[in-house]
Amino acid sequence: MENTRHKVAAVIGKLADLGIACDLFGGWAEEVLCLRAPSAHGDIDLLYRSESFEEFDVKLTAMPDFEEVPLKRFRHKRAFNFDGTLCEIILVQERETPLTLFWGNVSFYWESPLLHDVSLNIAGQGISVVSAKNLKRYRLLHHETQPHRWRDPHSLEP
Repeated sequence: MENTRHKVAAVIGKLADLGIACDLFGGWAEEVLCLRAPSAHGDIDLLYRSESFEEFDVKLTAMPDFEEVPLKRFRHKRAFNFDGTLCEIILVQERETPLTLFWGNVSFYWESPLLHDVSLNIAGQGISVVSAKNLKRYRLLHHETQPHRWRDPHSLEP
C-alpha cells in the first residue's frame, strides 16, 4: 500500500483501536491544512499526548502490523513501520502549555491550542490535526530541538 491518505487513516484507525489517540503532524498535516501542495510523503508523523510512552510501548507490542524501529527509540519519540511506511510518533506532555522534552532535556513548548479547531475527515476517518500555527512554529524552530542527536547511541532508550 502506498503512503496515501488511506494509509494515514489506516494507521490512525489501528492505533485508535488499541486505545492510542494520535494527532496528525508533519508533512501530511501541512498538506491537509493546505499549507503545502500535495506531494509524495516518505513517512507519517504523529503526536501522542501523554506523560510518557509507557502505555504506548505495551500496546504497540500487541500489534503485529506495527514493527518498531529500535534506532528511533528516544525519550521523545517512537517509530514503527506499517505496511512499508515509516511512522514517527512524538510525545507531547500536556502541562500548562503542551511540551515535548526532546532527548529528555531540550524543552519545546507548543502553542495552545495544540490542535486545529476541528477534526478532519481523511479517507473516511475523523482525524485530529496539529494546528497550522504549531506546524509553522515547529518548522521554524526545528533546529533548536537538536535533531543531530538521533545519531548518538547514548540518546537511544532501552
